[in-house]
Amino acid sequence: MDTVVRDAVPGDGPGIAALITKEAPHLDLQGYPDGRWPEFLVVLVAERAGRVVGWAEGILDGEYEGSGAPVPPPHGYILATVVDEEMRHQGIGGALIEKFMQEALAAKVEWVFLIPEGGEGYEDRVRFFINSGFTPTEVLDEKRLIMARWT
Repeated sequence: MDTVVRDAVPGDGPGIAALITKEAPHLDLQGYPDGRWPEFLVVLVAERAGRVVGWAEGILDGEYEGSGAPVPPPHGYILATVVDEEMRHQGIGGALIEKFMQEALAAKVEWVFLIPEGGEGYEDRVRFFINSGFTPTEVLDEKRLIMARWT
């Protein structure tokens, strides 16, 4: 069964909300249950058999304010990437990241960063992002790991 990764549309909102509730209940549902989200967000979904099995959101007009940004803004910032636990290790998360990177490149954003969420599974998340082409930055003024990738 094929998975399609694409820009989200309002009809995907309830599926995104269900995925967040199931796999990342600590995240804010924002307007997703009603199919609404801010226009400045890049919202992507991975869909399989008509069901949202993955979701990512980020921005393409951000500004990394810490030290270590190698180029001036705009910077891309991946805010969240979530994949249904039953669908993990099938390339869905990586496909969401690659779609975001394609959109960043099209928007002429040269540098995308993210901050892996702490807590249980942290090492797995860091490994996933390394496998997706992100590398830890040498930012000295942050208490959290900042990872980045060139488009």
